[in-house]
Amino acid sequence: MKRILFTSILTLLLNNFISAQWIEQQSGVTSQLNAVSSPAPPVFNQGWICGNNGVVLRTTNNGNNWANVSSGIPVNIDLFSIRAVNSQMVFTSGKNPSGTSFIFRTTNSGLNWSVVHTQTNITNYGFAEIYGTYYLIASPLNSRWQIWRSTNSGVSWDSAGLYLPQSGSETGFINSVYSLEEKIWFGTNNSRIYRSFWGGNWQALSTVPLVNSRSVVFQYLLTEAVGSGICGDINIIKSTNLGSNWLPLNTAGNGFVSGTACHPGLIGKFWYTKNQFIYTNSASDTFALQYTAPAGNYTHIGANYLGSAAVWAVRDNGGISKYTGEIGIQTISTEIPELFSLSQNYPNPFNPSTIIRFQIPLLSTTPLGRGVSGEAGRGVFTLLKVYDILGNDITTLLNQQLSPGTYSIDWDGSNYPSGLYFYTLRSGDYTETKKMILLK
Repeated sequence: MKRILFTSILTLLLNNFISAQWIEQQSGVTSQLNAVSSPAPPVFNQGWICGNNGVVLRTTNNGNNWANVSSGIPVNIDLFSIRAVNSQMVFTSGKNPSGTSFIFRTTNSGLNWSVVHTQTNITNYGFAEIYGTYYLIASPLNSRWQIWRSTNSGVSWDSAGLYLPQSGSETGFINSVYSLEEKIWFGTNNSRIYRSFWGGNWQALSTVPLVNSRSVVFQYLLTEAVGSGICGDINIIKSTNLGSNWLPLNTAGNGFVSGTACHPGLIGKFWYTKNQFIYTNSASDTFALQYTAPAGNYTHIGANYLGSAAVWAVRDNGGISKYTGEIGIQTISTEIPELFSLSQNYPNPFNPSTIIRFQIPLLSTTPLGRGVSGEAGRGVFTLLKVYDILGNDITTLLNQQLSPGTYSIDWDGSNYPSGLYFYTLRSGDYTETKKMILLK
């Protein structure tokens, strides 16, 4: 009986911890929005959105304000995909009514746009990046997939050496393109996804029982041994080996998946969108409804794979939803601290709850990041525990990967007696302990 009660309480606590918040933001437009992208660290707080009627939106303050930076893009072009490289350079692609597809490029944060590539009779699906080399995946033409590459920051695009034959009459899906380090994936309607290392030697990987891979996403991990990702149509499938094999997951909601995203800090945390709903998974990989839009249907959801705190979902009525973080741990700032730090809890003494604040730096900028594998911005596994005066481990407040930033977390001591307690933060090679007093 005690074990059942303990398990129930633990489950309740975990459910409370992983519950999350979404807020609505104002786009200033009513056009259908089709894709969202945010730059890689060290650029934080920025996001880019593209949509129908040549719309491009930009934020520099986490979406509190969105500016229309569409000047120079014809309104008869519907923009379907967008890739924010940094705070200045962005690519977006779309098509006009006559069937010509375009790539537009800005190098001054959207003040001006130039056409860097056009092609007829194809649809551009989305962009990929491998360490400064950019790729465009487009629909097949003349029995070959249209794959283009730029090695000069998008000034010119070439398909030489990128031959991938079309199998039968297969085609793909807009924004079902994803890249991570040296890997690229894109989805098809042919019970397969394609995967490439370094932009060549494409492999066809079966997604059976899924026929249509309308959206695919993989998560940035601290090891190359595994790579966790999901792929969606009506149902969701999951791979833990970079897409080589897939298993079906419990999927909620009716209709087709319109987008997938992974959490920038929590390993194994995913979302997908269907109609006006956002779903997320539990630790057991069972997906459940997390948020319902006030109006409109979701067309895309995106999170930066390098650890940016920004996660946005966009809709067909100009609506924007932003993920604001986990309840229990709050992101105070995504500005990059110079060093690890653990602050004194406040208030102290306290009754019954107190706030603990700490900072995680960009690993490459601090010697305290030594010994932690992974690139700058990828995040670091962080553990925060509370101990009693005898040194007994009484609770774990945090055990997850975090991207650079400043965080706070609450501890409720209602179920513990008055006395002296210790809290310890371990993040990478950094460890620090402080005292706090619970006084009832």
